[in-house]
Amino acid sequence: MGIKRYNSIAVAIHWLMAILLICMFILGIYMVDLPKGSDERSWFFALHKSMGLTLALLALIRLLWKFISVSPPLPDDVTSIQKKAAISTHNLLYIMMFVQPISGYISSSFAGYKTKFWGIPLPHWGWKSPDLNQLFTTIHQISALFFGALILLHVAGAMYHLHKKQFHLFKRMWF
Repeated sequence: MGIKRYNSIAVAIHWLMAILLICMFILGIYMVDLPKGSDERSWFFALHKSMGLTLALLALIRLLWKFISVSPPLPDDVTSIQKKAAISTHNLLYIMMFVQPISGYISSSFAGYKTKFWGIPLPHWGWKSPDLNQLFTTIHQISALFFGALILLHVAGAMYHLHKKQFHLFKRMWF
């Protein structure tokens, strides 16, 4: 059986985003417990914002690439329910790839902090509003948990196929 793979650009973006997302979760958990007003906390928040916006750009590139390139079809040995689960999970992952950075950026705007993208100042879309900041912070935190759960489901699906010795499915998104 010939393995129908994703093209090398799709594979590279997938794994780059996977690595950055893992870093973002670790960074997000670490930085919130740092003392408010400290230089260390400010530095980590700036790093988190820049990495988050980088991920948003990569998600946009990934989505555009998905529309202009051909994704390999799922093999015939994948059941109907597995196809539905894969499609649903992937669609939700794409949605979360945008909900996360947008909610974080808006939260930051209503916190009164200006956002820089790797040192480049970005437009400030909000005003200082503790209530709106809290709303979007809550959205950002809850969606992070949901996003993390989706990622774990995605990884569990990949591990399931490896366990079932369906290596051709795993190799579709491997180098």
